[in-house]
Amino acid sequence: MGQVRQLDKRMNDADLLRLMVSDPLVMNISNTLGYLRGELQAGEKKSVSFSRRVLEIGFIKKILLAVYNKIFSWYYS
Repeated sequence: MGQVRQLDKRMNDADLLRLMVSDPLVMNISNTLGYLRGELQAGEKKSVSFSRRVLEIGFIKKILLAVYNKIFSWYYS
């Protein structure tokens, strides 16, 4: 786990963002039960709430990512 912290510090120093894909590409044993129960279907589109759409507006998203990054750096410093 110490290497994850070092990786995060290097990414922050390089001004890179942590990105995730919208659909999982690899199944982890801790997240397979939903797929087995049929709760999550590959390629299924769910309606996006108004608050989620607001959070995706460019300048709001940048501000929130900056706050997140600052809290993350305070936590690990």
